[in-house]
Amino acid sequence: MSTVLASILIEAATRVGAPIVKQLLEQHVGGTAGEIGGMIIDAIAGKAGVAPDDLPSMPAKDLEAAVAAVEAETPELVAGWVDQQREANRLMLAELDKSESWWTWAWRPAWMWFLGFLFLFRLVLVPIADAILGSEIAAAVDLPTMMTLTAWFMGLYMGGHTLKDLAVKWTARS
Repeated sequence: MSTVLASILIEAATRVGAPIVKQLLEQHVGGTAGEIGGMIIDAIAGKAGVAPDDLPSMPAKDLEAAVAAVEAETPELVAGWVDQQREANRLMLAELDKSESWWTWAWRPAWMWFLGFLFLFRLVLVPIADAILGSEIAAAVDLPTMMTLTAWFMGLYMGGHTLKDLAVKWTARS
């Protein structure tokens, strides 16, 4: 979102006496906390009956009326956002608190790091070594094999869960 739109909305919130909307826009537009600011802007655009990108071209009176209308709903918006964040935190903590053996989940990050190292080695370190030493090491490192390994990992990691879910649904059906 542009800073122009944010400044227009903050100015409108100041004029109509909407301190909650003003504070949320000032603190939470952009950056990692931009989600709540985006929700406020979407709510203002919804009250105004326009797309968020069209807010700067609205007449000031209409914009101020939309901001004033959103001010009354802001506590519910913030409460909904807090509930959403609470649920996201709960899911992340549940992911960390696995009771399974470490090897049942550790293969995924291990393969990610391994493939990352292989591509760093082949696409960055080897060409630098070739340039410095005047050698042809890069020609000996097989890029198609690395792509095949990556495709297998992606298939197992992404497609394996899909096949597992299909098998569970298929067996539950009979």
